[in-house]
Amino acid sequence: MMKHNAENERVKRKYLIFLKEAKRQNEASLDAVAMALSRFEKYNKYRNFKAFHFEQAVGFKKHLANQDNKQT
Repeated sequence: MMKHNAENERVKRKYLIFLKEAKRQNEASLDAVAMALSRFEKYNKYRNFKAFHFEQAVGFKKHLANQDNKQT
């Protein structure tokens, strides 16, 4: 099974640099964004971000809503 998509990794890297430099986000925020993107990629089976469709985001939101919260 594919562990990553090289094009997606480049897009994520550019986005994280943008957040750090232009939006002045701290490292903890960047880590949270990177983890969220990783979870979305895993859910989406590492498809290319260029093939993104809004229905993927809706499905991911439903997937997250069905997850058990480990803290409660």
